[in-house]
Amino acid sequence: MALPILIKDGEGSPREAGVTSDHALKVAIVSQSAFSTSVEVLTRYKAYRGFLTTSAGSKEMNVNGATTPVPFTLEALPGYTRFITKARFIINGVNFELSGQDLKRFGAATTGGASLTNGIEFWVDQGGNITQMFADPIKQTVDFFAYQTGFENFVNAISAQSDFLSIDFDFETPVALPPDVTDIIVVNVRDDLSALGQFRCLLFGYQEIE
Repeated sequence: MALPILIKDGEGSPREAGVTSDHALKVAIVSQSAFSTSVEVLTRYKAYRGFLTTSAGSKEMNVNGATTPVPFTLEALPGYTRFITKARFIINGVNFELSGQDLKRFGAATTGGASLTNGIEFWVDQGGNITQMFADPIKQTVDFFAYQTGFENFVNAISAQSDFLSIDFDFETPVALPPDVTDIIVVNVRDDLSALGQFRCLLFGYQEIE
């Protein structure tokens, strides 16, 4: 018979740990005599997929944020912690081919060849501590590649000169969004991107369930 595995909780009390048949962590309260009681706590998680959205629930980031920036956010689910592991930016529009000139602008938002004026910001706020995911705001298509984990580019995927770009960013450690706090993930659009065909940010991770 294998010996029980004991772990310590946040107060330093020993707990007996195991895994249930559905892959949840099982933790039992352990008495001073090292025999577990009948009380157990099960922590289960499910996969999370969701878009960053405005306060009104819109996931479409091809908006005009030139005069008033438009934030797209994700917070915790009430009562349950979310853990975010990856962000995927999905962009469709004219001039997203990976050629030298196209990399210097931001698709149809800057068809004249210039970069964005203010740029797109991406940050995480955890307890008032701000971590900028982009060291500098994204102003050109090429700026994404300083931070990307992987990308896919489909040239003329929709029609001639209407291309598709998908860029992934993996977080080095999962971003925890606990309930009942103000922690938040934000993409802030500060230019007029209304000429783009599509611009969205999909988040991947997992969250607690009952």
